[in-house]
Amino acid sequence: MGKYALEHYSPYETYKIRPTSVPHSKSTVNPGRGQYRLVELTWEELEPHRGIYDLDRLKEALAEVHNPVLSIKQVVPSWLKKGSEEGFIHLIRRIASALSDEKLIGVAVSTEEGSPGIWDAYLEAFEGIPLLVDLEQEALLRYLKEKEYPFGLIVNCGEDNWISCCEKFAEYRLQNAWQRMPVLLQIEEEMGENIRRESLRWHAGLSSCPMDIGYDFTIRRLTYPKKVASKGALPLRFWLVNKGSAPCYLDYSLRLRLEREGEQREFVLNIDKGTWKVGDITHNEIISLPVLPLGEYYLSVGIFFSDESPMELDIRMEEKDGYYRLGTVEVCKDTPVDLAHAWDDFYPEGYYPLEDPQLPD
Repeated sequence: MGKYALEHYSPYETYKIRPTSVPHSKSTVNPGRGQYRLVELTWEELEPHRGIYDLDRLKEALAEVHNPVLSIKQVVPSWLKKGSEEGFIHLIRRIASALSDEKLIGVAVSTEEGSPGIWDAYLEAFEGIPLLVDLEQEALLRYLKEKEYPFGLIVNCGEDNWISCCEKFAEYRLQNAWQRMPVLLQIEEEMGENIRRESLRWHAGLSSCPMDIGYDFTIRRLTYPKKVASKGALPLRFWLVNKGSAPCYLDYSLRLRLEREGEQREFVLNIDKGTWKVGDITHNEIISLPVLPLGEYYLSVGIFFSDESPMELDIRMEEKDGYYRLGTVEVCKDTPVDLAHAWDDFYPEGYYPLEDPQLPD
């Protein structure tokens, strides 16, 4: 790129940080990607006696595995003589009320004989937790499509039925289901080339066998000023890439930290997670700074889940407390350019001014 290319234009002096990615042989280890574990519990295991629930057993089973997917088997318990549907609906609601603090990949809707009443109970009880539907549950697929309710998929696939799976994706128009909810692969045999190829087309985020699939965030470039003013503004231009096969369906936030000896400030950035799918992601934001002691600060960036645990990023930079140290910034008493309004006549997405520069006098 030439010296005078528009990419280099900026009304203020900037740093352009370009972290390098980790080697291909090392995959990021994060919740919500890679391999999932199906936690199957029967009705009687969860409710051994009428009205008495073993919630500790449920929580222990979920805590023992990484990326748990809960499946409640609708096998009628021995203590129940009649009225199984209403009893199972009550169980669903009781279990859902106990899972508010659990980090679940999703809840698989029971594949046993279902009804609209049971399906509605799943929809109402597990609000905020992805509902996962087996691709073979055609009646349920039609029901959810009619209600326009978002749902994820469990695709039982192999080299002998991958064409049938593709046909069902087309028949029920599920090609874009991955944009809102996860697609899981249930693989019972050794995976072949057809499944590997189709898993990318379906944007599968997790698999029952070890696979490097799902989200994989890296920072391609961060552009910010070399100097900022105390109680001023800090413009940030992020270029990130989700190198993986699917979005991150867990709740998360992008954060910035400024630190020096005896001083540390953190900022939560205002990102639009709905647009963070796969491929290139840009985020431009001007954050307001509080009164800061003058001097040089380390500038670090991290992504954190809702439980405050950090996300491992695909970059080779010094990491501390989930934050990756990307560079430094100098806090001054004042700056030549009012950074709070630096983009009023400058389009950060395209790296060029809104109007052609004027000829010099």
